[in-house]
Amino acid sequence: MKHWVGRAVIMYCGEKPYTILKGVLRKWDTQAGVAVIGHQEIAVPFHDIVFIKALAPKERALAPVLHSVGYCLRERLQFDNAIYFKSAVTVWKGEQLIAYNTTIISHTKGSVTLQGGQHVPKGAHLFVVRSLRG
Repeated sequence: MKHWVGRAVIMYCGEKPYTILKGVLRKWDTQAGVAVIGHQEIAVPFHDIVFIKALAPKERALAPVLHSVGYCLRERLQFDNAIYFKSAVTVWKGEQLIAYNTTIISHTKGSVTLQGGQHVPKGAHLFVVRSLRG
């Protein structure tokens, strides 16, 4: 059953009517006798699992999460995409954090308007975006 680890699955547990758990199978712990599923990391004893099947793409209604790796906005199109997708943006001036987890409302050739109306010059600041996954 370890081949399910890291995959989006649907787990049927208990007796009919089954308890249904959907999510990514995080761990298959043979020593503890449990399978760990979902972002809440629910531990399900092996003896409760009736069967497991892969989730079809339509069934994968997993909550979107931010990518752990960000990238610096440099090009006009990157700023446009950050606005369109309402991506989370962190703004730095040197080593000083100016804005955390904000969104960009608009931009021009030389400045950016952040959520809340703050105007920030592009040349003096670094804009790091983390897009949504899922």
